[in-house]
Amino acid sequence: MKKVLYSVLAVAAMLLTAPFSANAQDANKDLLIGPGSNNWFIGVGGGVNSMYDNLKFNTPNNLAISANIGKWFTPAIGFRAGYVGLKDTAADVANWFAGANQFNYNLAHLDAMWNMANTVNYKADRVWNPILYVRGGGIFANYNNAVRHGLAVGAGLINQFRLGDHVSLAIDLSGVSTNENNFRNRGRFTFFLTGTAGLVFDLGGRGFKRPVTPKPDTKAIDDLRSQLNAANGKLADADRKAAALAGQLAKYDNLVNGKTYDYNNGQFTEAKPATDVMMVPEILYFDLGKATLIGRELARLEYYAENTFKKDQKLLVTGCADLGTGTREANDRLSKQRAEYVKNVLVNQFGYKAENIETKADVMPGDAPIKGRIVTIEVK
Repeated sequence: MKKVLYSVLAVAAMLLTAPFSANAQDANKDLLIGPGSNNWFIGVGGGVNSMYDNLKFNTPNNLAISANIGKWFTPAIGFRAGYVGLKDTAADVANWFAGANQFNYNLAHLDAMWNMANTVNYKADRVWNPILYVRGGGIFANYNNAVRHGLAVGAGLINQFRLGDHVSLAIDLSGVSTNENNFRNRGRFTFFLTGTAGLVFDLGGRGFKRPVTPKPDTKAIDDLRSQLNAANGKLADADRKAAALAGQLAKYDNLVNGKTYDYNNGQFTEAKPATDVMMVPEILYFDLGKATLIGRELARLEYYAENTFKKDQKLLVTGCADLGTGTREANDRLSKQRAEYVKNVLVNQFGYKAENIETKADVMPGDAPIKGRIVTIEVK
């Protein structure tokens, strides 16, 4: 009898693992799953209990009832917990049982279920669903105020027929086995068989979905990687240019607004106040590509207009651009714009006469570009 029980359990376990193995072998098939609130059900039924003991079936069979609650996690795999029992009669009257030999029979169970039809092709409106399950639980038997109990394992088959959107007819055939020592002293196995018919009611939402597995867009990834590499290249180039500009600007760090400086061999030195007639032109410095002066140079121009030159003097204003930057045509145009700009400031802001001021343009080479971005003012 032990060999028979073990064989039944082994076959049931293989059947329950079959849908998992099928899904694992099919690389193109995703397992259908449902949200936690979906696919719950309750079932109730009535039928008969029968006991098989010592190679005998009891007679007559006795009334059985069943109630359970469960959930389908996938179309093929589900679990339920419930109760089966009511009355039963001993097949062999020796030892514990005597007299009429009828006793109270109660089985609390937990079932792992396999819907065989849904394993191959899930259909929510399928009329007939054969469902195998394996069962584990505890048996509680009461006879003449004496209670016996023990653990039991078994299996069963449900034939479930769809009656409507939320109700089905279920014919449930099951059997469990427990060690006879729980009830007698023979050391064999006793079987309890139950057959019920009843209704299964679906609760809440129904249905399953395939898990969405995002697939990487390799083209988009490659495009982003290319953009990142290009941006890194531009950033490195910008860093190099910034370092070069920082080196060029370092020589101006110690210059003070309002002071006059002489520039020679790449170095600025503060100009000494003239004690004699001005013999050299005054210089105003422009930024790269600009035809207007920044605040510091405007302050210098104001100083020249009010202290160095006189309004009745004839002046020569020469605009320059450095030879090493831009085209010759662009530099000529920029030189003229710078000279005219300084002339207009002298005339409009400081009252110099336009006819006393001559302008011209020049392009100057030098060992530093800033030497060419100037306007000079000198007495004619």
